[in-house]
Amino acid sequence: MIPRPLARARRLPALVLCAALAWGCDRTPELAREHLARGDAALGAGRFAQALAAYGHARELAPTDPDVQRALMRARLHLIAESAARIAPEAIEDARYEAELLFETDKPRAPVYLTALGNILARQGDAEGAKMKFAEALVIDPKSPLAHTALGLVLMSRKEDAARGKAEFQAALAVKPDAAGALVGLGQLELADGDFAGAAGHLEAALQVAESFEARLALGSARAKQGKPMDAIRHFQRAAELDPKSAEAVGSLGQALLGAGKVEEAERALRAAAQMRPDPETRNALGFALVRQKKAAAALDVFRGVLGDEPASAPALLGAGVASEELGQKEQALAHYQRLLALPPGGLDGRMLADLQRQAQSRVAELSATPPAAAGSASAGLAPLRLDAKRSLERPF
Repeated sequence: MIPRPLARARRLPALVLCAALAWGCDRTPELAREHLARGDAALGAGRFAQALAAYGHARELAPTDPDVQRALMRARLHLIAESAARIAPEAIEDARYEAELLFETDKPRAPVYLTALGNILARQGDAEGAKMKFAEALVIDPKSPLAHTALGLVLMSRKEDAARGKAEFQAALAVKPDAAGALVGLGQLELADGDFAGAAGHLEAALQVAESFEARLALGSARAKQGKPMDAIRHFQRAAELDPKSAEAVGSLGQALLGAGKVEEAERALRAAAQMRPDPETRNALGFALVRQKKAAAALDVFRGVLGDEPASAPALLGAGVASEELGQKEQALAHYQRLLALPPGGLDGRMLADLQRQAQSRVAELSATPPAAAGSASAGLAPLRLDAKRSLERPF
């Protein structure tokens, strides 16, 4: 029988070995530490997505390491502070928990976490609560580009706050000239104000920093307004690739294609957009794409559908008149044109309404002066229309 003290002595090396193994298991592997260091560098440089990728690789090697878990939370919250759109509805409570936890334990980055909390509130529709969080962040760090940008994005949604929103974007860019969110927001406001060249410049600069659905959509609209249809098509196509389920992007692409005379491609895009969101602008554009392909009966069905929902839709009245003419329905065409001419100014863009009424007056004069057998094709003389479904983008408030 082995004496009890000797047995304890023999067990001691085994205990030491187990402790050493446990210590080795708790240590962060060297490669994981390298990933963490790379992530920290990316985070400090403002490359938040790259930081998240680096921390993700560290987690693969050390999935239970608390430093890795904390680093992942930091990166996620920097991304949320950069853009409220990154918060999936089902992840809001997780994001809030992480932001509140790190706000209490990581004070040097408190403005980032306050901005993230503000964006969470903005995502839930609480604009006033969001602005309070952004203001708290700016008290701690008056130069925070994330907080200035987030505040600008909330302010720009209201016409009366647009000037303040612009000032916030400019404040962010004064600190960080390549702040992509501020560049996009400033470009959108310039687009709304009719400064298409200024908008295009800021939006192009944003795309040099990072790909962006919002920047592509706004830049496509700016190029269309500048009379550069092929550039507009390119940007709308890219926006549709980034978000194939966006009726706004697909519809804008269809309208740009229609404006460039690519009517068959326009019809395909506009049909897809109308299936996603059958708004009057998209359906009217689809109707004109059909008219220009001599598909008058199908076009008339589309325009009648719009008029069933909006009896005073000026583009639909003009389109229904043109399609009726193509079908030889002179009286019906005249009735649609007369309804268009009777519309009072207001509501629709004044210049667009005046242009549509001029075209209707021209058709009425021709129909009244020309025997039906001698009448020409109404669609042949139809002036190009830009049925602008992007009004909400060009003026975000």
